[in-house]
Amino acid sequence: MNDWRFGKRLTQELPRWQDEGWVSAEGARAILADHAARQSKMAWDSSLALAGALLLGVGVITWFAAHWMEISKIIKLVLIVLALAGSHVAHGFCMTRRTLPKLAEGMALLSVLFFGAAIMLIGQIYHIDAHFPDGIALWAVGGLLTAWLLGSHTAMLTSIALAALWTFNEQFGYQTMNWPLLVYLALAAIPLWRHDWKSAARAWGALCILWIMGWHAQAWFNETSKSQAHIRLFALQLLGLAGCWAMAQASEHRIARAVRADLLLAGLAGVFAFTFADFGSRYSEAAVELAPWLAGLAVATALYAIGIIQLVRSSELAPLRLRIGSALALAFAAMLAVEVMMPRNNGLSALIWNALFLGLLYWIGDLGIRRGEPKLLSYAFMGFSAWLLARYFDAFWSLLDRALFFIAGGLLLLAVGGWLERRRKTLMQRMQDGART
Repeated sequence: MNDWRFGKRLTQELPRWQDEGWVSAEGARAILADHAARQSKMAWDSSLALAGALLLGVGVITWFAAHWMEISKIIKLVLIVLALAGSHVAHGFCMTRRTLPKLAEGMALLSVLFFGAAIMLIGQIYHIDAHFPDGIALWAVGGLLTAWLLGSHTAMLTSIALAALWTFNEQFGYQTMNWPLLVYLALAAIPLWRHDWKSAARAWGALCILWIMGWHAQAWFNETSKSQAHIRLFALQLLGLAGCWAMAQASEHRIARAVRADLLLAGLAGVFAFTFADFGSRYSEAAVELAPWLAGLAVATALYAIGIIQLVRSSELAPLRLRIGSALALAFAAMLAVEVMMPRNNGLSALIWNALFLGLLYWIGDLGIRRGEPKLLSYAFMGFSAWLLARYFDAFWSLLDRALFFIAGGLLLLAVGGWLERRRKTLMQRMQDGART
């Protein structure tokens, strides 16, 4: 639990502790004041250290750029080595002083920035003509090595951000699949497994999703592409993603707890895409060999089945609710199998997907209530709001005058949004009351 959540929970629990006689009113105020003082100091120190490292790194790079022609080649190399070594030495010094952990994180960030500057400067010194994303990839690997050696959460986050930039350039810019990223993801999982780095773990999950999206970069952004193969692939990936979410939801490992929110959002977004009747309508069906798709469907189904079985075993839901969840899971897999095996029947498929999407939202919200996970409930309400808005546009965009369309839509969304917010707060309060008892 991070400091902000701890403070929020502390504020909620202290009145009950006073009623029970465990702490006095003066003691409760002292506890809150002490926590507030320590929290603000930590946040201030952290922001200053990281901002200082960022400014120093930018300043050094800017100085190099301004005096580049005046410095000899050997001096340039020596300065690069000294900058990198100095940041590592400074990190070690801060770590030996146990009162400077935030400053140590700033030094780790500075080391990653200096490594990137070194890549660019050496490339200019020796006039290296290379594929542009390769330099970002090397920078990301250097950041990963820094995070691994120094045990730095900040360096890990920076490395993953650089890997995301590398992947985006390769797959959405150059429209080539970034297969080497799989090696990076495997290596990055090792320090994430050892450390309780929740933010970096979530970023790692988001990077995996970005890589999966890259499969469809050419099909979605190239108007000349008419193949429906990417719809089949999208269905397979969505099935596998749902299986990964189910396994993460059933697991209590810190990485699983961190990435399951991103996996759930990505899965719901995929199902939401299938609710549109014109999804994939511009792609025609060509003659296709079904054997490879059957093999892919078997692998994705196996992964999904393992995840669902683990989720069912860890569930404490009542038998009726468990049967409803199992039926929804079976229907979800069946619909994706249909999307893989045959061309889309846009009208009928969209109708079934809409009903299935609403059913999944209900089950996810109910699961959040039963397991005491407010995020699941929030995602269910968010999904329903997005679905309602999309269906309103589908139904009335071409039927109503534009001014009337927006007026009616605004009134409808205000009314429904107010009701949903009130309902969500009521359910959240019930969850908190249930946790207290």
